[in-house]
This record gives sequence, C-alpha cells and structure tokens, in this order.
Amino acid sequence: MKTLPITPAPWRRIGHRTIAADRGGRLVAICEVFSGAGPLEEADANEALIAAAPALYLAAAEVAGWIDAGFLTVGVLADTSPARVEACGRALDALADALRLAVPGVAP
Repeated sequence: MKTLPITPAPWRRIGHRTIAADRGGRLVAICEVFSGAGPLEEADANEALIAAAPALYLAAAEVAGWIDAGFLTVGVLADTSPARVEACGRALDALADALRLAVPGVAP
C-alpha cells in the first residue's frame, strides 16, 4: 500500500457535510463542504466524492502499478487496432494526470 502525505484513510462523512478521519478514537476534520448557491444534491455528491478520495487514489495507483508491472498493457488491451491503441494511450494519460493532480509530487 502506498504511503501518502495526506491524513490517513479511511475518511468518512460524519454529518452536516463534514468529512473526518478517526485518529485513535479522535475525529480529525478533513473538510466541510458548503452548498453555496448550488443545489444541496450537488453539495452531497461533492461530500461523497471527497470522502472517497483516499480509496479512489489508491485504486488508481494500484491500476497504474499493474500497468507498470506489465500485467495490463496497451497491446493486450488494445489488440492491434490503431483506434484502440490510441484510446488506451489516452486512458493511461488520463489516469496518470489524475494521480498527479490528486497528490502533487507523489508519483503513482
């Protein structure tokens, strides 16, 4: 499992659009999501996404690791179709970009 320079997971929703982590029986607030002028459903969805951020990052990093280890390759996934090779390349680039945005300075 990758060590990240963030508050360790799991993060969870604790009510009133607050996301927190349990640190030995003590809740540490990660963030509060405000709805602003937007709909409450949007704020609720943002809260759920933020709470899932550590798990999403680790899943993406694991997939990137499988790719780096050769278990998932463009050739196997794309066969020989140029369009599929290009699509796989774009997907890999998007995955790498998302990982870099999630935790700047930490390579997947």
